[in-house]
Amino acid sequence: MALRRESVVADLREQPAVRAAVDDLHGNDEYPWDDFDSTWYVEHNYALLRDDDSRILQRLAEFFGAIDYPDLLDGIDVGTGANLYPALAMLPLCGRITLRERAASNCGWLEREINKLSPVWDPYWQALAKWPHYKGMARPDWVVSDRARVERGSIFDLGRAIYDVGTMFFVAESITERRDEFERATLRFLRSLKPHSPFAAAFMRESKGYEVAGVRFPAVAITEDDVRRCLKAAGVQKAELVKIDSDTPLRKGIAMMLVTGWTGRR
Repeated sequence: MALRRESVVADLREQPAVRAAVDDLHGNDEYPWDDFDSTWYVEHNYALLRDDDSRILQRLAEFFGAIDYPDLLDGIDVGTGANLYPALAMLPLCGRITLRERAASNCGWLEREINKLSPVWDPYWQALAKWPHYKGMARPDWVVSDRARVERGSIFDLGRAIYDVGTMFFVAESITERRDEFERATLRFLRSLKPHSPFAAAFMRESKGYEVAGVRFPAVAITEDDVRRCLKAAGVQKAELVKIDSDTPLRKGIAMMLVTGWTGRR
């Protein structure tokens, strides 16, 4: 799949009305990410363990818990934001986890959080600790402090074939209004992993944007088909994509999607 925006809309160049509509969409660089209110976000999204997040944690524990490597891996969580449970899910596999985040406010929050985990993450760890890989680690404060490091940077600047395992949760579709940027971000994540590496990625389905402390942030309204196209473009041949339903959706009209799988040879 071509990654440049010009390639994505090349077949529309002779349609001025459509081209104008595409150009009116706001890209990732047009939003105030450095002012993202991390504390507000945690309080409104993770203060209570939701049923959909609980179902995701179960699937993460099943997926990562079935992986048995002789050595600890080099992992990455892309676009960590103010959400530590994907990194917690990778913890038994990793000797090091890079928390790559663009927003200065989120990076500061992460530095403080990995130094001393907030009790808000206790229910998330307890959900994971029901599984053998996690049981022996108890509450993982010292493990997170020892193994996690915060790296400020854009998803679009990720290198290729660097990490052994990775997660990306609610990022690619939630940082832009432009579909080409969603596709490019997803491919950047998948291609930052070495061939045949395990990964997990979560997406908001049909999101049209969201507010954080009164500030509007973007989204691309994607479906399972959009995710499958990205997986195919990245050469992923072995993956499971499921819709995660909720009794009380986080926002009206949206649902979560989770992909677990292995990167291809590209």
